[in-house]
Amino acid sequence: MKKVVSFLTVLALLITFSGCSSNNDSEENNNGTTSASVSESENNVPQKTVAELADIVLNSVEFPQTVKVTDTEQIEAIGVDLSLTEEIAVVQQMLSVDVVEIVIARVKDGKVGDVAASLQKRKESLIHDFAFYPGQVESTEATVVGSKGDIAYLICHKDADTAEKKLLEEIG
Repeated sequence: MKKVVSFLTVLALLITFSGCSSNNDSEENNNGTTSASVSESENNVPQKTVAELADIVLNSVEFPQTVKVTDTEQIEAIGVDLSLTEEIAVVQQMLSVDVVEIVIARVKDGKVGDVAASLQKRKESLIHDFAFYPGQVESTEATVVGSKGDIAYLICHKDADTAEKKLLEEIG
């Protein structure tokens, strides 16, 4: 009973702080970022923003209704030091019994390891603090955390491996 009350409390807080917009296959909704900058690669080809990368992850496997998280305090609450990032996109489940989350950050020079370590701690928090039902345990335990180049990411979903492969293809 205590776990159910805790889950409902967390769910109510997510709803309160996240707003009511969803980004599930809707072109009206873009993932939020703390910076709108677009980086360019050495070939002067624009790199995808972290919001675009989050959309790619969302479209790689079937996600329940999700919301973009744009509130700085909420993003900091997941444990990422925003001063280490150039831009960040955070997507979480809306009303769902599943626990899903996407965090993609473009990280400042030399800080990818620090951000990836923070995301690993977030993974442990998802497993220990948010997984009460079998489906939640499945998705949190399947969470992948990684980095490539200047991108650090966390994908919490039962098919996180599939979503990660698509993300890594896009990062290049």
